[in-house]
Amino acid sequence: MVFTNLPRDLESEILSRVPARSLQKLKPTCKRWYTLFKDPEFLKKHVGRAEREVLSLIGFRVYSVSVNLSGIHSSVDPPIEMTGMFNSLKDSANVKILEICECNGLLLCTTNDSRLVVWNPYTGETRWIPYKSSTRFAMYHKFVLGYDNSKSCYGYKILRCYHFYIDFGFEYEIYDFNSDSWRRFYDNSPNCSFISKGVTLKGNIYWFASDTKGRQFILRFDFTTEKFGRLSLPYQSGGYVDDVVETGVLSAVREEKLALLYERFDELTDTSVMKIWVTNTKIDEAKDLSWSDFLVVDSCKFMVPRMTNVMSFLVDEEKKMVVFCDTDSDQNMTRFYIVGEDIHKEVYNAITEGSFSYWPRLVSYAPSLVQIQQGKVNPGGKRKR
Repeated sequence: MVFTNLPRDLESEILSRVPARSLQKLKPTCKRWYTLFKDPEFLKKHVGRAEREVLSLIGFRVYSVSVNLSGIHSSVDPPIEMTGMFNSLKDSANVKILEICECNGLLLCTTNDSRLVVWNPYTGETRWIPYKSSTRFAMYHKFVLGYDNSKSCYGYKILRCYHFYIDFGFEYEIYDFNSDSWRRFYDNSPNCSFISKGVTLKGNIYWFASDTKGRQFILRFDFTTEKFGRLSLPYQSGGYVDDVVETGVLSAVREEKLALLYERFDELTDTSVMKIWVTNTKIDEAKDLSWSDFLVVDSCKFMVPRMTNVMSFLVDEEKKMVVFCDTDSDQNMTRFYIVGEDIHKEVYNAITEGSFSYWPRLVSYAPSLVQIQQGKVNPGGKRKR
């Protein structure tokens, strides 16, 4: 039923709270709604309020994941279940996906043949991004998706980061969806190592990184100003320490905060500790980061002596639990764990296709009707490819 007697602003406000799946069904029922659901302002509001789901990249395929933390002790309802595989990208049925970066319900995918595609798994819309590697070390190129916050609608951009210590190379490029072109930039480009995968939050990208002396920090790239900046950790990092291995991973919490999972392994005692922090304020309200303790996982308590290979994780603040995935490289196996104050449990494992070097990913995903900008329109009326 169309809200014929409601003011347009109120109607838009109500519909912005309706899940994307329901909006898709409503689209053909009303011409006004069909137009509204394509409006960039409405889509921006809708994505910000969307109920987030969980996706996982396992064995070159993207799956929807059901997470039931209440069923952690149940033998009937599994806490983790792969509920379905998204269809292959419609423009290429045999594409194998090596990496994904989520932003507003869109996935930037890096494929096994070194191509880039932006994909909305919900609508099936895609855009292949023109790119040709400038060096032979293609696997060391990292790509992340973000957007310009100064515009009323999303002005999407892709950042390419290349760093490899064999040839001491550091390169950065930006692809702008509006101009359909890449450009190099050098302004305040950091000389550092990206330890974690990039996490997009409110249009900007964040990494857990370290400098050449092993001192760790949070690195942010602002897609609006196109500048890098360093942010504070919840602990003091003093650099490399003999017989100690440290690593960290970032995650987004409800598209508002950052979470940090930190592991420290002592080779002399063969023990490790896992700590998780969450930022105190919303990410767009703070110039720097302040953190609160969220969870400490004692390896001795749960008899987990060795460090895990965590590359992604998700936080449930209410239940005070964390879900993370890692890989057993000896068996080429993907594993999912749930950890909390009184639990450290493997809840899923499966042999996966492909090299262990391509780690499984867990991402928080907002199903959305956001449309992908399809390139620059040339004066002749044809869209540039």
